Amino acid sequence: MEKEIITYQDKMYDKIEKFDTKPLYVLQVNKNNCRVLVSCNEIPHWITFFDNDGASTPLFLNDYILKSGNQIVKIQIYPKEGQEFIADNADLDIKLKYAKDKNDGVDTYTNLSHVELPENIGSKKLPYFELKIPFEAIVPWDFSKDLDTAQDLSKVPDIEEKVVKKYNQLRELLVNGDGLSFLKEIERSDLKTMSYLYFTKKEILIEDKIENSDIKPIRKDVKNRKVYPIEDYEMTFSADNKLVILRRKKDREEILNVEFETETGVDGSIRCTILYMPYNSNELKVW
Repeated sequence: MEKEIITYQDKMYDKIEKFDTKPLYVLQVNKNNCRVLVSCNEIPHWITFFDNDGASTPLFLNDYILKSGNQIVKIQIYPKEGQEFIADNADLDIKLKYAKDKNDGVDTYTNLSHVELPENIGSKKLPYFELKIPFEAIVPWDFSKDLDTAQDLSKVPDIEEKVVKKYNQLRELLVNGDGLSFLKEIERSDLKTMSYLYFTKKEILIEDKIENSDIKPIRKDVKNRKVYPIEDYEMTFSADNKLVILRRKKDREEILNVEFETETGVDGSIRCTILYMPYNSNELKVW
């Protein structure tokens, strides 16, 4: 199976799109004493900050930008777990940055926007607060048609049953170690990320030799391997109900999760899986 995956990857990486320009949009998130979710153009970012720990993390936004033009980042802020309201010591500092080229040094990035929580946030007794950052982006691609023509999932009969069924189908591929079939399911999604973050086939092949993320989740010869069941989830529609995601209720983390033990501790692989239903189709696919 591993050889089949490597062979398939080699052909798949030939489909990575190439562009003459390589602009990069990055959201720097610094947070403490609150929980945070980020979306760009109503597409949930795969990295979440829904725990009580502090964090300082850059989020790449390119593969959440459908085409050039007006964009909007939404930041949802919640109290720490166990608290009713956002505390006075909650701290959130977010900067939207732009690089003309992916390879430009971080110190050359342009700051497009900077938002923070109000200083008196604690006195407002808020169980929820929201910040928005509108911005203009210029990118060398346009993949907006896929979303524009996708179906409104809220109008699909028994949609939750269909969504859970699709997630369970993907889960079973992981349970059975069928990495090739799983790779084919997520191929379009992976190629989008590779293309719009300007990866090259050479770079990806080097990364695969170090840690092949398509092989790691399906290896069954690891200690105490677990593929968690699809339960205790929250189903969320986004992008005018054209996208849907299942996340764990407790921490809003991706629900497709493989975990196992190594000599250095617990390791694993989390797959962020957003689904959509193309026009004239009755089948959910990975976005």
